[in-house]
Amino acid sequence: MKKTDKISYIQKSSDELKKDLLDLRKSLVETNAKYATGNQKDSSVFTKTKRKIALVLTLLTQKKNEK
Repeated sequence: MKKTDKISYIQKSSDELKKDLLDLRKSLVETNAKYATGNQKDSSVFTKTKRKIALVLTLLTQKKNEK
Protein backbone atom coordinates (compact mmCIF):
# COMPACT_ATOMS: atom_id res chain seq x y z
CA MET A 1 0.00 0.00 0.00
CA LYS A 2 1.30 3.41 -0.89
CA LYS A 3 2.00 5.98 1.77
CA THR A 4 -0.54 8.32 0.19
CA ASP A 5 -3.23 5.65 0.61
CA LYS A 6 -2.43 5.38 4.30
CA ILE A 7 -2.56 9.15 4.71
CA SER A 8 -5.94 9.31 2.99
CA TYR A 9 -7.31 6.69 5.39
CA ILE A 10 -5.89 8.58 8.40
CA GLN A 11 -7.68 11.77 7.36
CA LYS A 12 -11.11 10.12 7.15
CA SER A 13 -13.70 10.24 9.90
CA SER A 14 -14.91 7.22 11.82
CA ASP A 15 -18.10 6.95 9.77
CA GLU A 16 -16.17 7.02 6.51
CA LEU A 17 -13.78 4.36 7.83
CA LYS A 18 -16.68 2.12 8.81
CA LYS A 19 -18.13 2.46 5.30
CA ASP A 20 -14.74 1.66 3.78
CA LEU A 21 -14.43 -1.35 6.08
CA LEU A 22 -17.73 -2.75 4.82
CA ASP A 23 -16.66 -2.18 1.22
CA LEU A 24 -13.32 -3.88 1.79
CA ARG A 25 -14.95 -6.89 3.43
CA LYS A 26 -17.41 -7.20 0.53
CA SER A 27 -14.50 -6.97 -1.87
CA LEU A 28 -12.68 -9.75 -0.01
CA VAL A 29 -15.71 -12.04 -0.21
CA GLU A 30 -16.16 -11.30 -3.92
CA THR A 31 -12.48 -11.96 -4.60
CA ASN A 32 -12.70 -15.22 -2.68
CA ALA A 33 -15.66 -16.31 -4.80
CA LYS A 34 -13.84 -15.37 -8.02
CA TYR A 35 -10.77 -17.29 -6.90
CA ALA A 36 -12.85 -20.37 -6.07
CA THR A 37 -14.46 -20.36 -9.52
CA GLY A 38 -11.13 -19.84 -11.25
CA ASN A 39 -11.81 -16.33 -12.53
CA GLN A 40 -9.24 -14.74 -10.19
CA LYS A 41 -5.64 -15.75 -10.95
CA ASP A 42 -3.75 -13.28 -8.76
CA SER A 43 -3.81 -14.44 -5.14
CA SER A 44 -1.91 -11.36 -3.87
CA VAL A 45 -5.22 -9.48 -3.88
CA PHE A 46 -6.18 -11.32 -0.70
CA THR A 47 -3.13 -10.07 1.18
CA LYS A 48 -3.54 -6.51 -0.04
CA THR A 49 -7.21 -6.40 0.94
CA LYS A 50 -6.56 -7.96 4.34
CA ARG A 51 -3.85 -5.40 5.06
CA LYS A 52 -6.19 -2.55 4.16
CA ILE A 53 -8.83 -4.04 6.48
CA ALA A 54 -6.25 -4.27 9.27
CA LEU A 55 -5.23 -0.64 8.73
CA VAL A 56 -8.84 0.56 8.86
CA LEU A 57 -9.52 -1.45 12.02
CA THR A 58 -6.39 -0.03 13.65
CA LEU A 59 -7.39 3.52 12.77
CA LEU A 60 -10.91 2.97 14.08
CA THR A 61 -9.48 1.72 17.38
CA GLN A 62 -7.15 4.71 17.63
CA LYS A 63 -9.96 7.16 16.95
CA LYS A 64 -12.13 5.42 19.53
CA ASN A 65 -9.39 5.64 22.18
CA GLU A 66 -8.78 9.33 21.47
CA LYS A 67 -12.29 10.25 22.55
